[in-house]
Amino acid sequence: MRCSFVQFGDVHLGTQQYDSAERLNDFGRAWLFACQYAVEHRPDFVICTGDLFNRFTINPVTFDQAYAGLSMLRDAGIPIVDVQGNHDRSRSGEGKSWLDSLAEHGLLTHLDLQIEADGVKLRPVSAPRHSGSFVEWANCRIFGLRYLGMSTERVLTMLRPEIEKLPRDGLFTILVLHAGLEGIVPHFNAELSTDALAQLHECVDYVALGHIHKHYTVGNYAFNGGSLETWALNEWEWDRGLLHVEVDTSREPPVTARLVSVPKRPFCRLRFDVSNYDDPASLQRAYWEMLEREERKRPSQAPVVVLDLIGRLRFHRGDLPINKLEDAAQAKLRPLVLRVLERYDLNEFETDREGEDEEPIDRAILEKQVLQARLAEDARFAPHAEKLARLALVLKERALQGDDGPRLVETLRDGWRQIQGVEPEFLISEPVAES
Repeated sequence: MRCSFVQFGDVHLGTQQYDSAERLNDFGRAWLFACQYAVEHRPDFVICTGDLFNRFTINPVTFDQAYAGLSMLRDAGIPIVDVQGNHDRSRSGEGKSWLDSLAEHGLLTHLDLQIEADGVKLRPVSAPRHSGSFVEWANCRIFGLRYLGMSTERVLTMLRPEIEKLPRDGLFTILVLHAGLEGIVPHFNAELSTDALAQLHECVDYVALGHIHKHYTVGNYAFNGGSLETWALNEWEWDRGLLHVEVDTSREPPVTARLVSVPKRPFCRLRFDVSNYDDPASLQRAYWEMLEREERKRPSQAPVVVLDLIGRLRFHRGDLPINKLEDAAQAKLRPLVLRVLERYDLNEFETDREGEDEEPIDRAILEKQVLQARLAEDARFAPHAEKLARLALVLKERALQGDDGPRLVETLRDGWRQIQGVEPEFLISEPVAES
């Protein structure tokens, strides 16, 4: 059996990063490049691994970008499947997401499992409906599961026997997940363990992953292309793009996946150590020299420039000419966006160190250590302090991403059940006596 497909995810259409309208267009251009690539190379189908959109509310420009790419694929006769990422979810109380709407109009096929109290139900996609649990194209059977956070592994355990009940019929089985794998990004609260992934290998031939914005592969089995654009500052150096996948079951290994770079906005991060200068004048001279060196390397497209001021300031903070430093960077580098991070002399979380080469304590590690220590002091939580600390950080991450109260409660319930195996007593409503 032979087939080919293009895989990408974490498109995040609608991201107006740093309040820049041009950054919103950058994310749209990356998406249209991926769709045009598929049209030019004619794969059998396209897989999107979630987070097509950055928010559940989108503006007209974002809708136009999505429609332009999807209609391009439809007109070329190339079908696309998508799953719901954590950013794609509908607003609380609304049962319909943008992915549902696009599927109803035949622009994509929206895959998700039907999860019920007694297990997982598999509902095949059939014309003219463009939604269901799995679809069969080009001798491939493609399953999809929406973002479920800490419940992901529990649902996959229920999914496996249902997949095994279906006759293989020589089909190549693909599972599309919006879930991060542990160990890929330090301090990231991943939803999927390597053991859980390995167990899927017995019933699934290929796992298409999203959620983590960095390209990685596991053996010749699980593949993540990463995001198409730079969604966060700490991601700008990561390899990422779209995957062009060729499958030929007559050879070993049967899968060849090639990472294709997507044109993206250049980022320039400058680290300037203020501790080397006794006065503002000498600091400004050295800073100007650094900018002149960077100007010679400036890309043709206006970059996003991040100026990282580090070290220990040796004169009064009020004498540090931040405005002049910003103006100089604007004049020399002509950035699309300039961000100045004043991280000098901020040592609240550091202890005195003998060697200056030692790394500072990572804030994420420190947060988890503090939470775990506090939980360990309570006899009720001590046996699971480490897991509960991870759950607390997951809740924090979801809150920062804009999850509302009901979604956070759902995440807390799922996480607590995973850890304790019971419903959290503090979330069980007490009956109200009638007056």
